[in-house]
Amino acid sequence: MSTTTVPAPTFGFLYPSTSLIGVSSTSSCWEALNAFLASADGAFVSRLRELPTGLLFITCIPGQAHSGAIYFYSAVRRAFFMLDWAGRDDDFEAEEFDVLVDAFSLELALAPGACAATRRHARHSRHYRRHWTRAGSGNRSTSPLALRARAKYVYS
Repeated sequence: MSTTTVPAPTFGFLYPSTSLIGVSSTSSCWEALNAFLASADGAFVSRLRELPTGLLFITCIPGQAHSGAIYFYSAVRRAFFMLDWAGRDDDFEAEEFDVLVDAFSLELALAPGACAATRRHARHSRHYRRHWTRAGSGNRSTSPLALRARAKYVYS
């Protein structure tokens, strides 16, 4: 995929994670992801990047190569967003995820405070006191919960 003619992505708000069955305001990002996948009609996560502000991932439908949609779960907003590149939002291949994340520096774009999805608002700050930090070597957490969640939900 050539990114030279592709505009920067937009982030479309989908819904708050608390609207999913089994997710409360105290649920972890992994519990929110689990509930998201349970509501996704068989889709699975084929690539995932854990960021200080949440999870950036692509879901695909088994057996359908061009069925990927790229999402961001904001731990700050406790909400899911879908990324859209000028009308192209759900026909990506898993390999394109890596290209797009790197080409558009999405890890930097989703850094704390860089966009509305990662910005803390004063009236909501008491609800979003979790601090997401990078652990280990790079952007993947090495906590036992994160490792179990990745093993259960992420297929590469």
